Amino acid sequence: MEPRKRIRTTSKVKYNSIIDSKAQHYLNALKVRWMQLHEIPGLFAYQLQDDRLSRRLSGRHGFHVELNADRSLKRRAPQTIESMRPAFKTNHFNFNKVNDLEVILTIDDIKDKVEVQMIINKSPLTKYHTVCCPDVKKNLVQRVTASSLSFCINFMRNIDDPDMRMGYNSPGALASVNHLHFHLLNLPQELYIDNVDLQELAGGYAYRLRKDSPTEALCFVFPAKDDEQQVLEKISAIHRLTEWLCDNNLPHNIFITQQRNSDDLRLFVFVREKFCVSKDVTAFNVGFCELAGFIPLADEQKLHNLTEKIVLERIRSISGNAYDAVYVQVQHIVNGTSESLWRQPFLI
Repeated sequence: MEPRKRIRTTSKVKYNSIIDSKAQHYLNALKVRWMQLHEIPGLFAYQLQDDRLSRRLSGRHGFHVELNADRSLKRRAPQTIESMRPAFKTNHFNFNKVNDLEVILTIDDIKDKVEVQMIINKSPLTKYHTVCCPDVKKNLVQRVTASSLSFCINFMRNIDDPDMRMGYNSPGALASVNHLHFHLLNLPQELYIDNVDLQELAGGYAYRLRKDSPTEALCFVFPAKDDEQQVLEKISAIHRLTEWLCDNNLPHNIFITQQRNSDDLRLFVFVREKFCVSKDVTAFNVGFCELAGFIPLADEQKLHNLTEKIVLERIRSISGNAYDAVYVQVQHIVNGTSESLWRQPFLI
C-alpha cells in the first residue's frame, strides 16, 4: 500500500545558505528525519534490520561483507544505461517522480549555485542511506557536474562524522538511474581504503594508491587547512578528469571519505576498462562501496564462501589496463600541461 501524501511535512523544509557553515546542521536534521521516515509502513521497500549478518574476510586487506537479501529482492529494477553520454528519458524512472514524503530536505547552496534534494534511498544499504540529487528539475544525466562535485566536497569537508561516506557510480560502473545523483551513507566499519598508502602523482594533492595496494585508484587530498582557492583548483582538476573519462568511454566510481586519523578529506576515483550495463546478481556487484572495501551480498551462502582472492580477482578483471593512461592524464591536468594533451583519446 502506498503511503498517503501529507499536505505539509518537514520533508518540505528548504534551506538557503552557504553549505560550509551549515553542513553539520543539515546532517543532523537529515539523520533525525531519515529515522522518522524509516518507521512509516510502506515508504521504504523494506525495513533495514540492525542485526544484519556480516563478516570480515580473512586476508591482508580485510574486506567487509554484509548480508542484505531484501535489497536484491525488493528494490526497483535497475535501468540499463548503455552509454557514457546517455540521453535523459522522462518516461523512465527519475527523481522528479518520487513521493513528496521521500524528500528529506532541500538545500539551496548559494556558494555552489546548486539546489540539492536529499531523498531517502528506498532500498538502503545502511542506516541514513540518502540519495543526493543536484538540480533535480534540470533533468541532468548521470554525469558529474562541477557544481555538484563542489557541493559534495564542501559538504563532506564541513561535517564532523567520519562514519558518513559519499559515493558515485557512473554509467557503466553500476549507476542504476540516469538522473544525476550521489549516495550518502553510514559506514562505521574500518575499510581498507581508510588506511591505504599513497604515492604522489602531481601537485602535492593528486596521488595513486601505492603499488602493493589491493586495488588501483586515484586519490585527491583536501587538508582542512586548504583555502577556498586551493579547494576550487582541486575540484576543477577532478572535474576535468571525470570529463576526460566520460569522453573516452571509461566508466568510473567516486568515493569520498574523511580521514579518521587526520582532518583530511580524501576523494578516490576508480576507473574501469569494462563497461557494465546491468547489475550481476550471480556474484557480487562492483560499485563504489565494493571498491572501497564494503561488499553487500544478497545470498548468505555467498557471504560465507566469498574470499579476498575472489574479490580482488573480480575488481582487477573489470579495471583492466585503464590506469596507466589515466595516471598520465592526471599529471597533465594537475601540472597544467598543454590543453590538447589531456583531451587526446585514450588508447590501450
